[in-house]
Amino acid sequence: MNRKKLNGKILNGIIYLVLFLALLLTLLPIGWVFSTSMKKGSEIFAKPPRWIPLSPTLENYKDVLFGSSIPNAFKNSFLVGIMTTFAALLLGGSAGYAFARFKFRGNRLLSLFMLISQMLPLTVLMIPMYYMENAVGMVDTKIGLAAAHLVISLPLVTWMAKGYFKGIPKEVEEAAIVDGCSTMQVLLRILLPLLKPALAATGIYAFISSWNEFALANVLTRSPQSITVPIALNEFSSFFKVDWGDTMAAAMLITIPIVAAFMLVQKQFVEGLASGAVKG
Repeated sequence: MNRKKLNGKILNGIIYLVLFLALLLTLLPIGWVFSTSMKKGSEIFAKPPRWIPLSPTLENYKDVLFGSSIPNAFKNSFLVGIMTTFAALLLGGSAGYAFARFKFRGNRLLSLFMLISQMLPLTVLMIPMYYMENAVGMVDTKIGLAAAHLVISLPLVTWMAKGYFKGIPKEVEEAAIVDGCSTMQVLLRILLPLLKPALAATGIYAFISSWNEFALANVLTRSPQSITVPIALNEFSSFFKVDWGDTMAAAMLITIPIVAAFMLVQKQFVEGLASGAVKG
């Protein structure tokens, strides 16, 4: 018995050690980015490198907030992300419900095709997407970029939604209809409350995918009125020089909305991922 307890403690110790190392590997780069963002130019390339700046400064953050296009790009990224998320939840949720609840010819084949489409590299989509959006005058617009980001996130959102709906017994809906609920009441009073974790997980996925996307945004946006934060970061670098202080400060500011959004729905996000992984 004592031997089993000892083995259990050793195993727990190994697990905690692995988790600690994983956490350390995750936080070290973030810590270095924050440290560099607080340094003056002369300190950034100091040898040996210093984790703690000798003279911490907020000048880099001041340059980013008041002397660059980052604030405007923030607004653009947020609007594009919200449009992408709303459309992905609406269309992906509807398609996921249809795949989960209705039996029709080609159901499984279409589901598999959507999942396979996620494996296509973005470089394959760039030129066709540009020509299609250019033909309808949507290049260099927020709506055009949101539509392109929707193409990226919609297949996986649909696949996840299908798994969530499969996790809810169909008898729940049938019982509500027998009790006199309309289809809209079933959706608003039964399904949506049950799907809050799922909505959080898929919504966060769609928003982060849009917020961080660079390749399509680089092709489809040109003007300051439509560029997003990954594109705006380019202004701190040139062929001959990179302003690492401003770049790191901008990187820290860009990370804040994602971390804040995740912290707000952390519980629902984890529950949503767990429930979506049960059935697919």
